[in-house]
Formats: sequence, C-alpha cells, structure tokens
Amino acid sequence: MIDEWKKKMRRWCSLQDRCTTDVRKKLQAQFDDEAVVMDIVEALVEEGFLSDERFLTSYVRTHAEHKSWGPRKIAHGLRAKGFSSAEVNVALEAHSPASFQASLEVLVERRRLELPAKRERVIRFLVARGFAVNDILRALEEAGER
Repeated sequence: MIDEWKKKMRRWCSLQDRCTTDVRKKLQAQFDDEAVVMDIVEALVEEGFLSDERFLTSYVRTHAEHKSWGPRKIAHGLRAKGFSSAEVNVALEAHSPASFQASLEVLVERRRLELPAKRERVIRFLVARGFAVNDILRALEEAGER
C-alpha cells in the first residue's frame, strides 16, 4: 500500500512542481499515521520529485508571467500554502521586478478604453491582481491617464 502511494505521488509530482504542504494534505487524507506520511514525503524529497524551492520559483514565474499576477497576490497565495514570509520574500526578490512592471503595463493598456469613465474600477481590478496602488497610479500616469 505504501509503495503504491509512493508511486502515485512520484507520478503526481512529476506532472508539475508541488509543495510539501499539498503532498502532505493528499497523503493525510489516505493515511492516519503521520509517520507513514513523513516517510513518503522524505522519500519524494530525496528522490528529487519534491522541492519547495523549485515550487516557489515555479509558482512565482508562472503566476507572474502567465496569469499577470502582481507580487502581493502571489505572496498571498504562497502564504496560503503555508510558506513563511521570509521564504515568500526570497522567491519574489529572485523574480525580475521588470516582469511585474511589464505585466502591469499590459493590464493598464488592456483596460485603457475604460479609464476615463471607470478609473476607480480599473484601479480596483489592478489592486485585486496584486499590484501596489503607488505602482498602479504611476503606470496610469505613464499611460497618459491622470
């Protein structure tokens, strides 16, 4: 049974980067014994199928570049996965600030037609995407909207 679950977890972790918290939750639903869960998690880490550092890097890159999330929303998502603020800050600092700025500029440009009439709505949208208000106002100013 345990070997079967190790095999399942190897396959699951090889599909995309996973964090220890996600793997532990999935295993805890199957096993009542915490020692078994820890053995499987340790085996996955030793075999290279599970790495929190790799997960952090992948999560930040994916959500910043593909979902156009700002640093605040990414940080919130990582903290919800159980990472400490220090780990989150290191992962965010490793990612290019220019990438976040580029995402913000693309989102502002996409909402450009709404700006004159619905400026507050656009700002709320961008805040919900995880960008700081100062950065949003600066991007709106650079886009020619005041």
